[in-house]
Amino acid sequence: MTTIIGLVSQKGGVGKTTAAINLAAELTRRGSTVAVMDADPAANALAVSGDGRLPFPVKPHLLDTDDDKAVGAWVRGVRAGGLDFVIVDAPGAMGAAFGATIAVADLVLVPAGATVLDVRGASETVGIIRRHRKAAGNGRPDVLVVPSRVDRRTGAGREVVTMLAALTEPVAPVISYRAVVADSLAAGEPVPSESESGREFSALADAVLTRLGDKL
Repeated sequence: MTTIIGLVSQKGGVGKTTAAINLAAELTRRGSTVAVMDADPAANALAVSGDGRLPFPVKPHLLDTDDDKAVGAWVRGVRAGGLDFVIVDAPGAMGAAFGATIAVADLVLVPAGATVLDVRGASETVGIIRRHRKAAGNGRPDVLVVPSRVDRRTGAGREVVTMLAALTEPVAPVISYRAVVADSLAAGEPVPSESESGREFSALADAVLTRLGDKL
């Protein structure tokens, strides 16, 4: 059975695509079959995959309407293929694919930077997920807040985990802001596994697998 992980945030620029690409790479290194579904019209994940250097496929998967038939077909497309994991890079603004990703996911990752606006965006996103969980009545999806693009040299960077913990959802290990992350994406590759950033994304994968637990 395929496990679906959504990358969701109301605020753009928080590292959704970066997390999707590097989490997929780490899960692939561990022997899982993985695909990334790019549901964002900005198509950043697709752009990264353009040179064919990623060890997993990235597929466009847009949803332009909340019509029931269209949403149903979109959901079936996410679940098709018999892979171990599908990671959905959702659009950064509210829309049909934003809500559908929350509805279909087993686990939603909410990346958040260290600024006040980033934390506010994470809070609003978590609130939307909680309302969906309450309406669905099935306790899904689980949530993991991911401190992302964090500069630990700043006061906000040192305090971001405490700020995000106040949302009362589990918080993943910090993903730091490093040049190697941007350089790797520009080259169409995940970060090197042996780098500091590679170890951070490995720790994120550990946290993801722990949250999924018996859902796997």
